[in-house]
Amino acid sequence: MMKHYLPFILLIFISTSCNNKSAKEKAEIENPKQVIAINRIVGIGKIIPENDIIQLSSPINGIVHKIYKWENDSVNIGTVILELDHNVEDAKIVQLNNEINTQSAQIKVDEAGVGEFEAKVSNTKWKLQRLQKLLLKGAETQQTLDDEATNVKTLNSNLKKIEASVTVSKSRLQEAKTNLKTALIERDQKIIKSPINGKILELTILIGGSVSIQQSFAQISPGGKTIAICEIDELNSEKILIGQKGWVRNVGASDTLSTGTVYFASSFLKKKSLFTDQSGEKEDRRVRTIKMMLDNPEKLLLNARVECVIAISEKPKK
Repeated sequence: MMKHYLPFILLIFISTSCNNKSAKEKAEIENPKQVIAINRIVGIGKIIPENDIIQLSSPINGIVHKIYKWENDSVNIGTVILELDHNVEDAKIVQLNNEINTQSAQIKVDEAGVGEFEAKVSNTKWKLQRLQKLLLKGAETQQTLDDEATNVKTLNSNLKKIEASVTVSKSRLQEAKTNLKTALIERDQKIIKSPINGKILELTILIGGSVSIQQSFAQISPGGKTIAICEIDELNSEKILIGQKGWVRNVGASDTLSTGTVYFASSFLKKKSLFTDQSGEKEDRRVRTIKMMLDNPEKLLLNARVECVIAISEKPKK
């Protein structure tokens, strides 16, 4: 009789083993952290320059007149990227330069007049002294002496007026020079230059389009190293240490895009994810921001979303 029951007993044993194995695999799939948390931690991140991407904006409103650099062009500090229309500023500069030239010429004329009147005053004073001597000798009248004294006073008065005119002309000249500096600054504000060495990633304006104050119209990637900035869930955040090795991969994939080393870990947890796509989206979890220096990021695209995998099985070397 036992021979007849052996196949059924064996079938029940195999079925029970398969069910236990399936339950175990299902549990591992539903809670993968139980499997990988011991060896590595995974967080969501993106690829950025070490010094982050610069948002370029204009300090003044204007209409785009000319564009010198385009997307993917390299730029240095001071490289002209575009010009806004500055015809009004140019006309003002010309006007002020003419005013400066006019005032400079007027100062020369006035200064020449001062010299002329100084010579006349000196000569008239000499004549007055000579008449005083002749009056003592009875060779000249008091009326002649009084007339010459009046002439000296008149010349002195005119000399003071022309000296005052020189002072006014110099003051106007200085004012025109100050206005010229202001006009040049206003004109230069419409010539947009790169503040850094790097590469233009995006340019969102066209010739004839308008640019508004503080509105970004270009993104520039600073020259330097490329990193991955990642967010680690608060449950695993304390396991992150500076110097830990890791790698980045495409989201949901197992490929390795680049290896790297953790060189920064924030000292606090953020309540909202840096990678939330919608500004109004609620984010209950808290995360710790880390930065990983990448070893070979040449083929990686900036702003690409990736998974950062940090190996925690080995302690980093000090």
